[in-house]
Amino acid sequence: MGNLEFDYLIVGGGVVGANVFSALARAGKDVALVDKAFDVGTGASKANSGLVHAGFDPLPGTNKARLNRIGNQMYPSEAKRLGLKIKKTGAYVVGNDKVALESLIERGKKNGIQGLELLDENLLHKKVKNLSPEIKYGLLAKNAYIISPYMFTICLAEEGIVNGGKVFLGFNTKSIKTEKDGYTLTNGSVKIKTKFLINAAGIGYNDVAKMIGAEEYPLELRRGEYYVFDSTEKNIVPTTIFPLPTKLGKGVLVTPTVDGNILVGPNSEESDTSTKTTKIGLDDIKNKAKTLIPALNFKKTIRIFSGIRTISGNDFIIEKSKLKPNVINIAGICSPGLSSAPAIALDVLNLLQVKPDFKNAKKIEPYFVMGDLSPKEQNLVIKKNPSYGKIVCKCEGVSEGKIVDALHRPLKVFSTDGIKRRTRAGMGRCQGGFCLNRVIELVAKENGISLFDVTKENAGSNIFVSNVKEGQKHD
Repeated sequence: MGNLEFDYLIVGGGVVGANVFSALARAGKDVALVDKAFDVGTGASKANSGLVHAGFDPLPGTNKARLNRIGNQMYPSEAKRLGLKIKKTGAYVVGNDKVALESLIERGKKNGIQGLELLDENLLHKKVKNLSPEIKYGLLAKNAYIISPYMFTICLAEEGIVNGGKVFLGFNTKSIKTEKDGYTLTNGSVKIKTKFLINAAGIGYNDVAKMIGAEEYPLELRRGEYYVFDSTEKNIVPTTIFPLPTKLGKGVLVTPTVDGNILVGPNSEESDTSTKTTKIGLDDIKNKAKTLIPALNFKKTIRIFSGIRTISGNDFIIEKSKLKPNVINIAGICSPGLSSAPAIALDVLNLLQVKPDFKNAKKIEPYFVMGDLSPKEQNLVIKKNPSYGKIVCKCEGVSEGKIVDALHRPLKVFSTDGIKRRTRAGMGRCQGGFCLNRVIELVAKENGISLFDVTKENAGSNIFVSNVKEGQKHD
């Protein structure tokens, strides 16, 4: 690539970085995004509940409260513009402490949140059929949504690209040099110069800040583990159910996803950067979730995973650096970070004195969903392109055509997990047991690379490492 130069550079391809990237590109700015991972949204942005919170929980007067409210209001139009599925399911906080629920409603009112209602036992159990009979009260937040957090991030990155932005993945920043008129980043072989630098590196925020010479902040890492249930269980909980929150967070919840699964979790454990799962943590989640929805059948679990939350004090940090010119610090974006992300991007544009004028912005082509068509329309698609009739992932009904299309989108992907997120191939009950080899073949073929170069996710996760018959390791 040689030496590159941009006006704006974002370090970190999570949902916040992707929102800032898209907004700057749509505003017509010369912008790039770098991330050390092989895809965007591979950290906290993929490993969360996918909830767009209504906004009653954050402390009034905080960035969290303001940005959650604004972000929540932005999501329907954001999803429409990107062609993403979004569902207004509402959310319930349930428990037997009526006073605590009433205080949450009062907090919500101070935050400017509408659509909050306290439900008595009879009305609550009419609305939530499988709720534990021991629960007496509920707070209904009508303006809560669910969305796919990783598809949101992917589509924002693609939108930035079609509007002239550049994304450099697998770019592990080794050093940042302060220049007379900006900063130069290098990964050891490629240099990227920028006038303005936005640090949205999430868990790696302090690593980047140290290289810049900007503000560092105490970051608390907390791991949250989850269960994913098979789609056969989707009708057990049609809405999001929370317990009363504690000082550690919103607690173990039960929620549907936009793709028809059920998520149960997370817990909140002090952690390092490891995304391991533990028997103790998962058992704790199971016990707590059963107090909300006793009918949960954990034998229908098809996946467990965890993610790391990055917390800095009681609020988000979104600021101009006082130590270094033309640097924006974005740190401590924990919950409600996903809900707030579109609004955070507008705050960043304001700090950069960039007008959010998007009237000339281009739109991405929405991801094609065969299931949205009638059988007659599906037959016409298959007649035109027979690859849409060749099913690769039987669990999720994903065709070869859909996978090939995903491989030719604006943001290139070379991993099977990247294809999983974009198409759901491998997200069903067999978790790729039957389709993985075919997905690997398609990733290699469409990208013109060897099977040995296809990764599961990031560097070092190559799936094929040697030819058994030849007995030789691939170089």
